[in-house]
Amino acid sequence: MRRILVSISLLALCVTGNIAAAQQSSVKTRLPIAVPSGYFASLNSAPKHTFSSKLSAATSSAAKSQDPRIVSVPNFTRSFTFGGQTFPYTMVGQQPAEKRTTVVPTRYVPMSFFFDEFVDQNGNNIVIDTTTITDEIKHSPLFENSSFATGFTQFEDAVMRAEFFPLFNKAGDNDGDDNFHVLLGHPQTLIPVTIEVPVGSSVLFQAPDGALVALIDINFISSQLNTLLQTEGVTVDSIPIFLTRNAVYGDFNKGQPVDCCIGGFHTAFETQQVKNKIFVQTFAFSTSLDSDVAAFVFGDPGIFADINALSHELGETLNDPFVNNITPNYQIPGAPVGVCQNILEDGDVIENLNPEYTDVTLHGFTYHPQTLGLLQWFEGITPSDAFGGDYSFPDPTRLTAPFTPCPTKP
Repeated sequence: MRRILVSISLLALCVTGNIAAAQQSSVKTRLPIAVPSGYFASLNSAPKHTFSSKLSAATSSAAKSQDPRIVSVPNFTRSFTFGGQTFPYTMVGQQPAEKRTTVVPTRYVPMSFFFDEFVDQNGNNIVIDTTTITDEIKHSPLFENSSFATGFTQFEDAVMRAEFFPLFNKAGDNDGDDNFHVLLGHPQTLIPVTIEVPVGSSVLFQAPDGALVALIDINFISSQLNTLLQTEGVTVDSIPIFLTRNAVYGDFNKGQPVDCCIGGFHTAFETQQVKNKIFVQTFAFSTSLDSDVAAFVFGDPGIFADINALSHELGETLNDPFVNNITPNYQIPGAPVGVCQNILEDGDVIENLNPEYTDVTLHGFTYHPQTLGLLQWFEGITPSDAFGGDYSFPDPTRLTAPFTPCPTKP
């Protein structure tokens, strides 16, 4: 396991324990901040996710037009029309009408934390170990088959089969004899890392039952991911997954948090250009909270628990891999009037609803994947031609009508 150190603005790998020990001797440490139940609610904290595209305009356009120069995860392009305007979109997999199965390689990096600033009662620096939940994640419905209305398959595949049901199930019998699938390969675990969190980049809270949860500067964690993407040996034909445990993220100002709580994000960026080939890497980053920590932060043991945040990010990676699928401008369900966006982020349109997840039990463990919005919701069509006439899946009650256009300003 590696520890990543931050010194001024330079990132380096820790190769000896002596270096870390020398740094610790000059750091003023403190105990985690003990707070009562309901503390996070008093801060008006809300679960949320972010996204960004780091592609140049030219590369984004090339990816959207299926330009053969783009080397990345397998993808296809289609479009829909709304209000006389055509909206092209790119998704991971192959054309649904061709009834083929796509298996996308995945790479998994557990990211643990070593806190310079926070110690336990014995003066030992606190560590949050993410490797302890590796089996729980890798054997979840994200990577193993479970029962869904659209088949015995993985969670994200079940969602994509729901939205493209009319294209591959021409007979209308749902007898399972088709082969349209977008599957995530069993994750290959890369080198686990421990991120050394410097003073001023986090606040560590302790619940009344002793559980710990970290609120970490999102800009700090982004810098760490930039380093990991260069050192972990990921490849553009795969989806790397970076996972943390019992941490949420937000913006910091002068070492103090100003908002909470981001659970993850996904993005795409150019890695290199070789002759006329442009290599584009996608990846997903998310947290995973223990159920008691989720209950402490959000008052709900399922929000951001186990695969909840990761299912959101992987769903959006498959449905909007290059973060450039523009849609009509829509009001985000459950958000204040006027909070809108115009991109095909199928997790964002559910995250403000209650409940936003569904229960899936596998290997005796109950997981909480987030319900996702279907393509038909963004298309604005009535009735929906998705499986069951739905607009969301697996829980069709979360979205029961197509999007509401963003209110126009007076």
